[in-house]
Amino acid sequence: MMRIAYVTADRGIPVFGEKGASIHIQEMMHAFAKLGHEVRAVVAKRGEAAGTSLYVEEVKTLLAGNTRAEKERAAMAQADTIEDRLCSLHREWPFDLIYERYSLWSAAGCRAARRLGVPVVTEVNAPLVLEQAAFRSLVCEEDARAIEAEVLRTSTALAAVSRQMAAYLTDAGTDPARIHVIGNAVDTSHFRTETPVAQLPTIPRDAFVVGFTGSLKMWHGVDTLLAAFRAFRAGEPRAHLLVCGDGPKRGWIEGFVAGAGLEDAVTMAGWVDHADLPGLIARMDVATAPYPASDDHYFSPLKLYEYLAMGRPVLASDIGQTAELLTGSKAAMLLPPGNAEALANALRALCDDPALRARMSVAAAAEGARHDWTENAAQVVKIATREEAMA
Repeated sequence: MMRIAYVTADRGIPVFGEKGASIHIQEMMHAFAKLGHEVRAVVAKRGEAAGTSLYVEEVKTLLAGNTRAEKERAAMAQADTIEDRLCSLHREWPFDLIYERYSLWSAAGCRAARRLGVPVVTEVNAPLVLEQAAFRSLVCEEDARAIEAEVLRTSTALAAVSRQMAAYLTDAGTDPARIHVIGNAVDTSHFRTETPVAQLPTIPRDAFVVGFTGSLKMWHGVDTLLAAFRAFRAGEPRAHLLVCGDGPKRGWIEGFVAGAGLEDAVTMAGWVDHADLPGLIARMDVATAPYPASDDHYFSPLKLYEYLAMGRPVLASDIGQTAELLTGSKAAMLLPPGNAEALANALRALCDDPALRARMSVAAAAEGARHDWTENAAQVVKIATREEAMA
């Protein structure tokens, strides 16, 4: 068995939080532990947790800042502090592997690995430099690109969350032999078909429930979902929409619902503790992932794996890893991205055909069972062991 130092230097992602990235970190740590490995995390932001079995140490930096440039330099300084803490931790608790979730300003894992002579596997979930430059603000761009290049060049191996993400890494000059596609997964002991259904007072018992979980952002397709649901509800009075999540478009959704007169047909659950999410998914007759059209859909949506493990029939956009996961599966219908009419028609078809929903449910549960987090953790350990033997 191995000792694994888990690293995340992103100050915007608390380990104990409700973001998808936070859940990913927690689940991977638990998965390593379930396989018998010892895991300690050295992180930029711990978050609050009660009764957790995970060992998570928050490392702070004395630098702060008000301007964008000052904040970016503080993030780089924090990564340097994490690197030093990894080296001192190794003296106290000699570990065999560093596993770092790539963040914009950190090469802490790679640099500590070189100093210590241990392998490092870097998990890459997004093209962070491109995202930051396109959607937020990036002052120290030259530093960010240099850090990314160093991580891609010096990691023992890279775990890309999707084939599209792997293609980005290859285009950036990474040897394809060092890139391994490891999509997201699900805790199949927690998300399972036997989960009791949550009873919500706002949802009638005979309602046909259309479900969505995730951040309320336009690139998750909430506009398409609302337009499709309005059309579906016009001909099906039992239709009810259950939205589990929160985000910048919540106000837009609430305005749409009010304007369409759908207040009695939509339940906004808000952010839900991940431990409580299975019961809400169990209440859904159909679960949706209506992503819009995109040329670089590199995501690996957690919601899909959770829907499947719960045995929910899935309606999803025919795009990216979503399509790769579901093509040929009897668990889902794949629809044109951003097409509200196609989604509304699919909702009608499933509402009218309980036997089809039952067949899809069985297929979904079987597919979901194939994607447990422990399989991901085992693959990481195998990759690290193999790459170290070849070094």
